[in-house]
Amino acid sequence: MKDLLLVGLGGALGAVLRFSVGWWMQRNILTFPLGTFLINILGSFFLGFIMYAVEYGGFVHRELRVFLTIGVLGAFTTFSSLEYESLRLFEEGELSLFFLNLFGNVVLGLGAVVLGKILAGVFFH
Repeated sequence: MKDLLLVGLGGALGAVLRFSVGWWMQRNILTFPLGTFLINILGSFFLGFIMYAVEYGGFVHRELRVFLTIGVLGAFTTFSSLEYESLRLFEEGELSLFFLNLFGNVVLGLGAVVLGKILAGVFFH
């Protein structure tokens, strides 16, 4: 029951953060879905950092990990939005932005997880 509360509270925070970052970015950048792009990269980085910090022996309480990774980051990162926005770019004939959006999110997101792992190793290994 405690885990459900932690995930719910974290999810509410993550959803509000996701909406705020996405709204601000889309207000200022019109064509490319930069809000989702940035959210996915940041979410990937923080997930990589937290999970590898735990693996390397960094002191992260289980409850804090559940709150942050499943709750906050689970609601913050939105690959479903990535897929929808990519399809819209494709449908609108914006093929270069379509490929940039997919490639950038996947490759830079993976790179962010690796960077999070490296930094967790520096701090906790």
